[in-house]
Amino acid sequence: MLKVAKYGDVSVYICAGIGEKMKLMWDMLFVWVSVVLLCLAGPCVAQTPKNQPAPENQPAPKKQPVPKKRKAPKKLRFRVQQLHKDFNEGCAVGDINNDGHLDVTAGAFCYLGPEFKQYPLRRLLPFRDDYMENNGEHLVDVNNDGWLDVVSGSFMQPELFWYENPGTTTPKDDWWIVHRLVNTEQTHNENTRLHDLDGDGVGEVVIDSWNEKNPLVAWKITPGHDPAVSKVVIGPAGSGISNGHGIGFGDVNGDGLEDVIFKNGWYERPARDAMTTPWTHHADWSWDHAGSPMLAVDLNNDGKTDVIWGDGHNYGLYWMEQREPAADGSTNWKIHTIDKKFSQPHTMAWADMNGDGSKELVTGKRVKAHSGKDPGGLEDPVVLIYSWNPETLQFSKNEIHRGDAGVGLQVRIADLNADGRPDIVAAGKSGTHILWNEGVR
Repeated sequence: MLKVAKYGDVSVYICAGIGEKMKLMWDMLFVWVSVVLLCLAGPCVAQTPKNQPAPENQPAPKKQPVPKKRKAPKKLRFRVQQLHKDFNEGCAVGDINNDGHLDVTAGAFCYLGPEFKQYPLRRLLPFRDDYMENNGEHLVDVNNDGWLDVVSGSFMQPELFWYENPGTTTPKDDWWIVHRLVNTEQTHNENTRLHDLDGDGVGEVVIDSWNEKNPLVAWKITPGHDPAVSKVVIGPAGSGISNGHGIGFGDVNGDGLEDVIFKNGWYERPARDAMTTPWTHHADWSWDHAGSPMLAVDLNNDGKTDVIWGDGHNYGLYWMEQREPAADGSTNWKIHTIDKKFSQPHTMAWADMNGDGSKELVTGKRVKAHSGKDPGGLEDPVVLIYSWNPETLQFSKNEIHRGDAGVGLQVRIADLNADGRPDIVAAGKSGTHILWNEGVR
């Protein structure tokens, strides 16, 4: 006889006699499978309830500390103020309205401190695509009336001009009267520097030319109601390398007299009659596109003058270590790279920027030199300060600004707001800017 046994949804037909035994076997199999499944599921279901405290012999997990925000290292910092935007690349600093506050002149305008409000000064013509007719400007009391005037030259114009200060503390919205100082009869002028060659307290205008066949000449100004100008020939034409891109001043040979350094070597100052006697040319080097000024500094304290210079139209900032003279008596130099990460360090200054008693190198990128056609010519404008370590004989870099202000042909250092910290004035093709020194923070 058949009986039906159900196990879940399964129906099993078994014999009555044998069926009882089979049913018992199916029941035992079902129980065994259930136990196995329960054991397998144990790790998933046999967990400590959420509210049950951790066993006493297991320490509670430690709370991870919140990482602290990393502070930026302290360094010298600057705030940037744009005074004007044009292509002018020259600037000067001095008290032009005799009110006791320093002022800025830069191309067509002057900016009177302490507010540095803009006022007209002179008409300045454009030159080529992105130049203006100003390759350097300087403050000199040309007519000896107690008021600083502006002396300036240009790239392709042979004349030096002076712009007469109106002589009033209250500014005037009018151009200063322009006078021709001298016709130098020389063009291809890279830059002008004002440097006191004879120690009389009045700087001579030294003209640096990229035309190496030009003579190296300075112009001595004798101030007065009818100012006089005389020519000082440092290096006469004729050698083919009498001038060249870049200029600086310093005692190269350690004789206690200041020499002139330039692209194609250096001019040794004569012991007597330096303003009327040509200087001796030593063609000891040729440094392409050396900037203006080059700096003469004894960096390693060995008693010999070293030279800092930048490639004004390429990447490269260097210092030249002066070593013992060569067998033929010529000066002997070893080149050291300071930085090759930015291009066109065309001008520089050497000043104590942080008040520690040691001077720093201040320089930056000349914006769009050669209209941006130089290597790196279209990269960001940048201004930098390098601190010298006399023990490691290395410079360390502080990029104080990037993006707006660069440098042109002149950078000026002066404490414009009388807070005890020197500020930076830079004029270039991205505009004229003041970089206000905010100290180390």
